[in-house]
Amino acid sequence: MKTHNNVLAFMLITVAIVATLFFIEDNKLNEEAKVKEENHEQMRLALENTPVLAKAVSVYNITESRKIYGKNDDMVLPIASLAKIMTVVEGLRGRDMNEIVYISPEAVKQAGDFGIFAYEKWKLGDLAKFTLVVSANDGAFALSEREGDFLLNINSKVRRLGAANTIFANPTGLDIYTEDKKEIIGAGVFATAGDVNAMAMYGLKAYPEIFSSTTLPELNLTSESGFPHNFKNTNILVGKIPNLLFSKTGFTDTAGGSLAIIFRDKNDHEIAVTVLGSTFAGRFDDMEKIVNVLLSKDVF
Repeated sequence: MKTHNNVLAFMLITVAIVATLFFIEDNKLNEEAKVKEENHEQMRLALENTPVLAKAVSVYNITESRKIYGKNDDMVLPIASLAKIMTVVEGLRGRDMNEIVYISPEAVKQAGDFGIFAYEKWKLGDLAKFTLVVSANDGAFALSEREGDFLLNINSKVRRLGAANTIFANPTGLDIYTEDKKEIIGAGVFATAGDVNAMAMYGLKAYPEIFSSTTLPELNLTSESGFPHNFKNTNILVGKIPNLLFSKTGFTDTAGGSLAIIFRDKNDHEIAVTVLGSTFAGRFDDMEKIVNVLLSKDVF
């Protein structure tokens, strides 16, 4: 009986110790969660109090699968050349990066002179890289030409990504003009800032080698036709944002200035940021302000 009582007492003491440790650990986890929520709220308020010209802003923590901040992030707006994110994704789908692509005369007719020649031959991977880095409309058009139903496929793809408010009317994001080219009748692509973040996240994950080239200040590439080209990045913040993983600019008269990036913060979290509806210069100022807040030691 004495032995039985001793065993019972030992078991009760063990249970009590375990319960105490569990209680302490549970309180610790609750406290950590509380502090984390407080930090997130501080971050949201800091971003909310940061003045920007952009009509819409979306900030998303990819690592935690959590929205950090949104300003009109569900507002459907023209996104200009941020459209090329998905044009590249769809243009690469199921293809070999060493596949040879011919630049058609129709592609060269697209707005802007990016130094590409009609009938010039390019490796698909190189074509995708410079299309993103220099925001080449001829490159984007060339990527879309292999599919007669390219727009149908790309609109279907963005729906599957959850970008339900995105609509592609062309592969470049350029404004759509009347036949005489004298009047703008609409934007080439519409989306929300949140949608753009989703597209950027997918592109970087699906084709890291291609999309990471957008962090370089310039690309020096030689086409398969033997012509050397220098492509300077349209994002003037490249080199200024630490641990940049991806960037894409956009600007049209209808859309104004837009910019999307993904970078790694001081906690080693991947963060996606999109600004829409700013100005040509304002998109860079807006992004710099937002990134500075996200990297601020005072907020964490």
